[in-house]
Amino acid sequence: MRVWVVWLVLWCATAGHAARLLAVLPTNTRSHYAMYGKLIEALAERQHHLTVITHFPMKNPPPNVETISLAGTIPEIANNLTKEHNTLKPEFIGNLEQIIQECVRTCEIVSKLPAVKALLNSTVTFDMVIVEIFGSECFLPFGRKFQAPVVGFLSSVPLPWVNDQLGNPEATSYIPAYMMGYGQHMTFWERFMNTLSVYWAKILYKYQSQIPSQVIADRLFGPGPKLEALAQNYSLVLSNSHFSINEVRPLVPGLVEVGGLHLDDTQQLPKELKVLLDASHEGVIYWSFGSMSRIETIPNHKLAEIFRIIGELPQTVLVKMDRRMLARNLTVPDNVYTMDWIPQYKTLCHPNVKLFISHGGLLGTQEAVACASPMLTVPLYADQALNGRAMADRGVARVVTLNRDFDKDQWREALKDLLSNQKYKENALKLRDIFLDRPLSPLDTGVYWIEYVLRHKGAGHLRSPALDLHPAQHMLLDVIALSVALTILLTFILYILFRYLCTRCIKWWPKEKLVFEKRLFRRNSFLLCLLWKYKVKAN
Repeated sequence: MRVWVVWLVLWCATAGHAARLLAVLPTNTRSHYAMYGKLIEALAERQHHLTVITHFPMKNPPPNVETISLAGTIPEIANNLTKEHNTLKPEFIGNLEQIIQECVRTCEIVSKLPAVKALLNSTVTFDMVIVEIFGSECFLPFGRKFQAPVVGFLSSVPLPWVNDQLGNPEATSYIPAYMMGYGQHMTFWERFMNTLSVYWAKILYKYQSQIPSQVIADRLFGPGPKLEALAQNYSLVLSNSHFSINEVRPLVPGLVEVGGLHLDDTQQLPKELKVLLDASHEGVIYWSFGSMSRIETIPNHKLAEIFRIIGELPQTVLVKMDRRMLARNLTVPDNVYTMDWIPQYKTLCHPNVKLFISHGGLLGTQEAVACASPMLTVPLYADQALNGRAMADRGVARVVTLNRDFDKDQWREALKDLLSNQKYKENALKLRDIFLDRPLSPLDTGVYWIEYVLRHKGAGHLRSPALDLHPAQHMLLDVIALSVALTILLTFILYILFRYLCTRCIKWWPKEKLVFEKRLFRRNSFLLCLLWKYKVKAN
């Protein structure tokens, strides 16, 4: 009943106001598009007319959805876990550089497609432009081209440069950076490194993303305002985060959290998988590293150790992997069942699933939280260490490593603890209730705010006035400078006044006492100066 009421309210709010929307979603990561795709489908159901630039077009799009397909132009991103990164460069910098380079490369390729150029030369108009935010801003000029408000989709927590673009507070003292695996209660050294990493990320983004993206944008759209200026005029940004599982942080009105947007209650279990899950009375451990990282590419000696450890467990271990890609000399335990594709959300919510072994991706973490599943997190890349730490701090997960510090005893102990200690399940149930307890579902929230921007012609009133301040004004450096100047001036005036009064008093002081005081000054000038002042006041 509640769902029908929500949709009735939303329908009434925009009845008769179907809009033309352009969605530029060049991500070639299937998991990220799972979030964006749900919102596109919901907007299409609301009878808005959409033109979508994407690598993952709908199989049977409705008449009000037109697709400019990017399929095949860029290989889908996949991480090979056998790669060794022998460099002195900090890991968070290397990860960030790789993400930015992939995003700029995507912009370069997409901007050269004839279909995209034809769209720019057409006479079609749009009421709103929706763009993906992450490592590049090269498609922001679509908003200027069509004189339409711009809404951003962000598949992660707010990034450092996005905070700057929205005027959102940074607060590095208690909000861990995207690439750092810290919690919200940091030591002095962690706060120092956290602050350093945030400002380094902003510098890196400016020189490795904004500058090359500007070249691409100028070539595609012609000379115009800088991307940096356009990025300060987002009407709205929808962030795939939520305070219950990510960081508690201040948010400007134009930044709305919709974490869990991709959760799909319509998923169905294949018959073979359902039979397996129903029959596993000892419980099931589900192991997946998402759509980007392949378990089959874990170095053989490490994978053999992991198989040996999980082979000791009484539970069935369901693994998302292609068994044909494994080395022939690698022995797969009898309790391991592998599948190339698994409907993850429906699987995690099955009552027999006791544990989720995950790489710590944000979408998978949200699914595990929504299903109240404890986690063994193995961070590999990007924000996965951050997500793993957040879940460990909430008492629903343990974090282990797969890099050079791989420790089989740590894996064995963590698995035993997660499967035998009931506190993890209890904490997971509490966290699920907090995560799902919202006035509107994440999908309804996203739809509401997009249509809010449409109703209010860009909703300029959501924009933070902090964006109109010079950095020195925003950081109150001018106020601090004036305060310091006034303090120095007041101190100087008091010093002159005190010196004048002391001089007048010394002239009136009897000579014999003056000689005595001078002798005392030589022995303990500070203490006796105070005594002398007291005598002056007493006289």
